Amino acid sequence: MYRLTPHDPAGFEAAAGGGRPSLAYESRERVAAACVAAVAGFALDAAVEEVTIDNPMTEGFFSFSVHAGSGGHGLSGLFPYGGVGFHDGARVPLATGLGLLRAMVLREGAWCRLQGDHGFFVHVGDRDDIYVGGDRDHEVAVSRTRVLGLFADRVAGSPYDPALDETDASRAADETFWSEVGALVVDRGGVLLEERAAGHAYRWHRLTTAHEVEAARGRLAPRARLAVWPDLAEDVERIRAAVVRAERLHLLVQQYPGGGFHTARVAEPPMGRADVPNPPITAGPGHRAALVPLEPADRRPLLAAVLPDEDGVLRARWRTNRTRAEERRTFLGSLRVGEAVTGVVATGLNDVGVHVHLDDDLGRFLGFLRVPEMSWTRFDSVDDIAPIGREVRARIIGVDFAREQVSLSVKALQPDPWQHYADTHKGGDTVSGTVTKLLPFGVFVQVAEGIEGLVHRTGPAGHDAGPPQEGLAVGDRVRVVLLDVDRRRRRISLSLERPRPE
Repeated sequence: MYRLTPHDPAGFEAAAGGGRPSLAYESRERVAAACVAAVAGFALDAAVEEVTIDNPMTEGFFSFSVHAGSGGHGLSGLFPYGGVGFHDGARVPLATGLGLLRAMVLREGAWCRLQGDHGFFVHVGDRDDIYVGGDRDHEVAVSRTRVLGLFADRVAGSPYDPALDETDASRAADETFWSEVGALVVDRGGVLLEERAAGHAYRWHRLTTAHEVEAARGRLAPRARLAVWPDLAEDVERIRAAVVRAERLHLLVQQYPGGGFHTARVAEPPMGRADVPNPPITAGPGHRAALVPLEPADRRPLLAAVLPDEDGVLRARWRTNRTRAEERRTFLGSLRVGEAVTGVVATGLNDVGVHVHLDDDLGRFLGFLRVPEMSWTRFDSVDDIAPIGREVRARIIGVDFAREQVSLSVKALQPDPWQHYADTHKGGDTVSGTVTKLLPFGVFVQVAEGIEGLVHRTGPAGHDAGPPQEGLAVGDRVRVVLLDVDRRRRRISLSLERPRPE
């Protein structure tokens, strides 16, 4: 058994105790090509022509972010639309297996273990590590791997060995199970059937009659995990209220008129708003919705089972081991808008903002502090206010599960100096200030820390009062009269104090 990685083994082991090895985005395509070629060499030595898919996932191993991958979870071109055929126990050509390997190295979403004859296996880890081996000698493949620029080290085992899987005691979706489903339909008038042929790949079926139960059975993917939930609700306002409360992590499941389903998304409080154009939760005739718990500890379906194979034997052993992506999503779910957090600036993005580590593990790069939220006062460079490595205290102003991003604001923890100035000053007041900018249309004067007003060259009644900057320079102290303090637009109009006639 060998571990293949683009990282030096010494640095790889050191990273296991704290930070994680990082592969530059621009290098990933090159590394993916090398990994595919290397694993193809191992398969050649083992005389493997086909591989079996084990415990597939469409997302949630590396990330849940919509920014990950290039769409289709890396399955496009390998399987028909919708990932049909990407299920546990599927036997696919080696070329398809290598295509899946490439998608995994590129972190496009999909993940699975691959198994072949003669004990051959391939396991892809979340640290740019690949575990490959079998019953045959692989010394030639190891030599090829090193020529490809990868490190290949013999290891005692794979952390993704099926023997290490945590599994739950699943019942088979046999005739007894379907009889119980039918009884629930009669008793309740309808139920919601959840189907997962791959990890985090949800399909939904609303069952209200015995005919619909039989029709759904015929559409299920092999070895799919099934869960039966209470029926979708027509009371959309109740669902909205529950989404706003956001007490736990839920999937928002919505059915539109005609029976189709929207793509399920993590329910976030802003989705509960109805006072915006095109509200995320749609109400009206034929629209139904439900909230399905996401965290294993919260999931208590009415029934649950796994589809057996055609011979009636239940062979699927779905692993329940938590992935880092799932733990990261749980960490996101523990954060609340309005909370104050402490983090460390991780990277700079010039004029856009900076990423912030919210902790040393699951919270790495999760925080994002945009430039407008950094300070009430004017600054010339992000490095002046949020250099890499600086600890910052900020308030959470948004949690975005789709982008795996927490929006932060330093300003939100500080009093607004502009509002304070507007509360303590009025039109007609005369104050002192410092000239900060000279422009063709006027002069900007700082009248307080972080507060600037404009002396415009256009005077009363629209008459051109001449260039006010004549005789002035940046840094000059001047006396100005407050003509107008506009709270809504956060603007102050000024005029230079005229010397009194003697």
